[in-house]
Amino acid sequence: MSFVPAFTELLLKHLQREERQRILKSIVVTVAPELWLSLESAALLDIHRDQFGLGGQLDDREEFKPDWLLADRVNVPRWLIAAERRKVDIWVEDSYGEVSSKAIEFKIIHNNKNAYEKIKGIREDMFKSIPWARQGECIERWGIVLLIYSRFYEDQRGGYTYGKFANREDFLSTVSKRLGDSNLENLSDFQLELVMSPRLVTDLCDANYIIPNKGAAVYIALIKPKQKNLDFAQAGI
Repeated sequence: MSFVPAFTELLLKHLQREERQRILKSIVVTVAPELWLSLESAALLDIHRDQFGLGGQLDDREEFKPDWLLADRVNVPRWLIAAERRKVDIWVEDSYGEVSSKAIEFKIIHNNKNAYEKIKGIREDMFKSIPWARQGECIERWGIVLLIYSRFYEDQRGGYTYGKFANREDFLSTVSKRLGDSNLENLSDFQLELVMSPRLVTDLCDANYIIPNKGAAVYIALIKPKQKNLDFAQAGI
């Protein structure tokens, strides 16, 4: 069983910590948070790698020691955990090649006019070709998505243009449905499964520039390619 759902639960609890909520409330109203989220997550996974079965050292086995290596390298883990490797937000690879690699993408959806295009892009990215993948290589693909519902003051929203969502609940249900909707135009082959429905990370009622009591909040969800579509997700095929 994959470690990614359990890791997403840990990430949720991590982001719900008071100091991380303060950072997140600042980031989501001042800058695009994708890169921050992927780097924060990569470090969190690296720190807790043993908890998710990603422990062990690369030099545990004699056959994986280069001839020139004179001493054990005690700080080289068996599992590679790297951000922005092979054009993937987090790439997790077994150096022994005994377990399939994991590709985790981080996506953000706002309740703006680009929400539907963003959903389409997410579905396509979950099946994109991964550089240097071998033919038929099994790559486990996941997407961790932040859903951000906000209501800025009229004179503080800049170029932010809202999408046609009646309220926060409408936004969450619409996004959840369309991420896995097999009838979405031109994307019948790119079907996703919502593994973890949106869970509340933090409200934004006290964030700068945000109108209080309008339901502004940040949620997290987990997606993966549907089982019958996995053939398309192997090595980008």
